[in-house]
Amino acid sequence: MAATEEDRFYLKVMTIKESCKVLYAEVDSEFADVLLSFLTLPLGTIMRLLIEHYGNNAPILGSLKSLYVGLQNLDGCHFWTEAGKLMLLNPRNSSDMHCSRLKLQIDDICPIQCFVCCNGTCTSVYDKVKCLCPNSAGIMTKRDLEIEPPRGEDSLEEAGIMTKRDLEIEPPRGEDSLEEGVFTVQKASFLLTDDLQVLPNSPISLLRILKLNGVEDTNVIEERTLIFGLKEIMELLKGSLVSRTPLTDIIGGISAAAASYKTRRNFLMSAICEQDELPRTSVKITIEALVHYSTKRILLAQSRQDFVDFLFSLLTIPLGCVQFLLDNRTCFWSINNLYRSISKLEIGEHMRSKDTKSRLLDPELPPYYLSSSQIFPLEEQSSPQLYRLRDGNQLKLFESLPKDIWREMKMIDPKGKDCFVKGPTTFMVTDDLVVSIPSSTSMISILNQMKIPLSEVKVRELEIGIEEALSILKASLISTHALTEGLKPFLKRQANWK
Repeated sequence: MAATEEDRFYLKVMTIKESCKVLYAEVDSEFADVLLSFLTLPLGTIMRLLIEHYGNNAPILGSLKSLYVGLQNLDGCHFWTEAGKLMLLNPRNSSDMHCSRLKLQIDDICPIQCFVCCNGTCTSVYDKVKCLCPNSAGIMTKRDLEIEPPRGEDSLEEAGIMTKRDLEIEPPRGEDSLEEGVFTVQKASFLLTDDLQVLPNSPISLLRILKLNGVEDTNVIEERTLIFGLKEIMELLKGSLVSRTPLTDIIGGISAAAASYKTRRNFLMSAICEQDELPRTSVKITIEALVHYSTKRILLAQSRQDFVDFLFSLLTIPLGCVQFLLDNRTCFWSINNLYRSISKLEIGEHMRSKDTKSRLLDPELPPYYLSSSQIFPLEEQSSPQLYRLRDGNQLKLFESLPKDIWREMKMIDPKGKDCFVKGPTTFMVTDDLVVSIPSSTSMISILNQMKIPLSEVKVRELEIGIEEALSILKASLISTHALTEGLKPFLKRQANWK
């Protein structure tokens, strides 16, 4: 996806002459919207974009890459539906309708599509979903309504796959003037610091930036023009996750991931993360961990499908929601600053509305993404209501329509069940969150690689509740030993060694 001339931003950047360190950049509302949209991206989308853009040079980002690649490699038969696995690999952005209006998009956002079965009774807004027509073979033969399938897709009808239909979408209520900015107020101006603090463009903000950077003589400042296209925005996304100085890194061509990863490791210290504001959910999951007794390192875990479902669901959580769950204390220093900045910006003067702030600071999951194995107290958007014209084939997505003219259609949960991963099945999860089906050779191979005698290996039964889940999430962002770093603090609480 190449950026056109219209997609580029021209930023006035103020740097220190000798060091080329960025003090700040002046940005308009359109650039600020692109930057703020980072918080709406699910972790799985971020990982996919980085892999697609950087290939083998994609930043490690803890255990997220191995979790995502493990999901790719896990056979589809372990998911209730093909659609469910696709939802995890390509998680939908709950703000996709808003992000589709960004001046520059780093992710290809498709408009909401509708898939309808041949009977015209079952429908979904996700692809590869089978209808619920009462036919053991899944073949939809009963045709109560005259809906002609698209040409050349007769085979899809026989397989029970819903076919794509045109869909009219009503704009969200209360946001009729959609052309007036996405997240920020149109024509608002901001100062963006090197560590991604977004401040109002004012003399007070400027003075604060200069003092924090120890600037006494303004003659040391040099103005530069920086062109931001897709490549630079991707560099900014990467830098926001791995660097304290992403803007300076872009100007200097520094590989932020290589420069800062070792120092970020020390940030983790204790993985325990307590978020007192979060309600305690009743979901608890039990796993059996193989632990190296002397070092308390978790070699691997054996679990049922519920724990694997929870791990894969981490990829569907938007970055802003991760910041909320971890109380904005993550290893993503620059994202912490960005998140904190949004909370301080004034509604009406800088941010469009209270709902806009909530969409960034505590975003919901899209419809049907909330799994029964989800330990975190997350919310999902309500399921869309699709209506079909009783005397025609026209489809509309509205909150309510007259029932004498429009017929409400049945929405199908694309996961197939109330979770993504099929059970009952036993899975093996490595320390860096690679999920696979266990075998005797896989365990022996791990022990041989680590040169650990069997006498040093113990089995530990652990219960995963919200505290443990938060620690795993935090560890997964920074460490390639996510299970060990996330669960080691809790190993001392039990003494039931096997």
